[in-house]
Amino acid sequence: MAERRARILVVDDEPPMVQMLTDFLGEQGFEVASAQSGVQALARLAQQPADVVLLDVRMPELDGIDVLRRIRENYPRIGILMVSGNDDVELAKETITLGAVDFVLKPVDFPYLMRAIDKILAAAAAADEAAGDGQPAEEAAPAPSGSIHGMLYDLALDTFRIARALPPLARESIGIPLERAVLDAVQRGVSGEKLEIIRALNLVRTLLRFGRDLGDISDEEHRRLEAHVARARRAAGLS
Repeated sequence: MAERRARILVVDDEPPMVQMLTDFLGEQGFEVASAQSGVQALARLAQQPADVVLLDVRMPELDGIDVLRRIRENYPRIGILMVSGNDDVELAKETITLGAVDFVLKPVDFPYLMRAIDKILAAAAAADEAAGDGQPAEEAAPAPSGSIHGMLYDLALDTFRIARALPPLARESIGIPLERAVLDAVQRGVSGEKLEIIRALNLVRTLLRFGRDLGDISDEEHRRLEAHVARARRAAGLS
């Protein structure tokens, strides 16, 4: 029996973007379907679930955030990549917290997109293989917090909580740059770029020191975030 091709659903309200992504992914050998609204996307998934969904954030009627929530609720194993023309840290943070695997900016970096898709499919294949050996799928895949992506995700959540609580001046000078550095580390973790993970985590550490020395970040917060950074480095095979 021929191996089933992975199925990707492209969701965007801009026809040129849908066409570009559909053409590119089809050339890579994927089975590609498309939808030009959130409502249409959910109808497509009800007919035939996908392995990966590329989901635009800003759409009329039902926006990408609402669609993300509904897909996560009804199809927990689908890998979701959010796509946006807006480099908004708060928005990216929200989508990752809600269960998106990654946040891809327009214009789309196709090599980065392919790495993110490959990561999703590899994780799903590993879970299916382990489940075929008699282990439940939800137990077969390693706990997210035990992986480099999971460690970076934990770092991001704690960082965002702390940065969000900073007063306006401190948030402007330390909080927002720190969020951007951590989000960059999360994205590098998905793509597996170890050198870039190191650079991103080094910037996080530098900003944490600045924040502590300026009195914006408490010693306890600094220790907690440093512990996250250290765990992420170990998970990436770094000292």
